[in-house]
Amino acid sequence: MTPPRDGCDHRSGHPAARRISTVPPAAQPLQGTSAGLVSRLLAGTVDFGVVVAVMVAGYLGIAALRFLWNSRTFTFPVVPLGVLLLVYSVLLGLYLAASWTVTGRTYGDHLLGLRVVVSATDRLLPPARALARATLCVVFPIGLFWIALSRRNRSVSDLLVGSTVVYDWMSTPLVS
Repeated sequence: MTPPRDGCDHRSGHPAARRISTVPPAAQPLQGTSAGLVSRLLAGTVDFGVVVAVMVAGYLGIAALRFLWNSRTFTFPVVPLGVLLLVYSVLLGLYLAASWTVTGRTYGDHLLGLRVVVSATDRLLPPARALARATLCVVFPIGLFWIALSRRNRSVSDLLVGSTVVYDWMSTPLVS
């Protein structure tokens, strides 16, 4: 049965819902396939920027509190490089693990249409596996380049945890 030309469902009087694909026609054949190195590097770069922005905001917040506490002798806090790297690593690991557990994608993954799933089932990673994958990604980031040698575009962390990264754009129902 074809929908009426006026776009209205005459039984209910409401506009008929149509499924409109948000996937560009050129990208539709890639839907559900393993993501490549360039897409994953770009997503990682965005995620790096997100965590750095959170750290800068935290630093400025601490500086503002110090200023409010004692404005006469205020100086910006000096943070040792080792502390910065430790805080960055912990924040990045928590951000990655939480994102992969809840939605299967970080902000960078979302922008590039990627999703991290369990290889065998295409389901989201359980929390323990997401934390293990995040730890591997933070401790051994160069493992991402294994994708160039892998026939199935899997990094070292994907191989060890049993995950894969696929292209996954969502189609949303819109009311016309």
